[in-house]
Amino acid sequence: MEPDIWTKSYPTPKLKEPVAVVGSPGLRSIGKLVVDRLIAQTQAQLIVEVYSKHLPSNYQTTPSYAPHPSLPGFGGAFVESGTVDLPKVQIYACPNPPLVFARGYHPNFQGQYCVAQKVLDSLGDIGVKRMIVVAGFGSKEKKICCAAHNQKSIDEMKKFDVGVGYKGPFMGFSGLVFGLAKLKEIEAVCLFVSTEPVEEDLEFPDQEGAGRAVDLLLKMLGLSKA
Repeated sequence: MEPDIWTKSYPTPKLKEPVAVVGSPGLRSIGKLVVDRLIAQTQAQLIVEVYSKHLPSNYQTTPSYAPHPSLPGFGGAFVESGTVDLPKVQIYACPNPPLVFARGYHPNFQGQYCVAQKVLDSLGDIGVKRMIVVAGFGSKEKKICCAAHNQKSIDEMKKFDVGVGYKGPFMGFSGLVFGLAKLKEIEAVCLFVSTEPVEEDLEFPDQEGAGRAVDLLLKMLGLSKA
């Protein structure tokens, strides 16, 4: 039987206890924008791609991070500039400082757990024991709040003037990775970045909100501004 999920691996630099940053196209696509900017700034290299029949090329749900059991989406590929590609989750690595970036993609309802598990297995194989997840939440205030697996991590965020604040569901790929990481003994913090929803397109990119998150992450990770 053909597998529901599989990976493709590339040469991986030596990494000592890398910290992972995870983001996906959630509310206002803040998580994906942040990961894309950090990949570009650190010139991280692609090391793992995760493919699955549960990753649709076209969603039947709006937004894409709200899967429905009766709406699995449509299978297919993407064509651009004469080349073809499949939907996938991508993992990048930077050796100095040791960082890993996971650019998420929302599976359908049936595959959301197995895709999140596969990504966490890949991160564990790389040696990731700490993770920062980035996502947006609806608010007119310009702020960032956090959630974590333990009180110690929440207390550590206070030195960056970040406290708790968001309460509610955390849907989609990033939410499942954040939750399941606790079962994998990967210590995780989530940065919830305030953003005003655009009702016509909840995933419409918020560059300003992503910029606030990037500035915070540069401090947390000891990186210089580009």
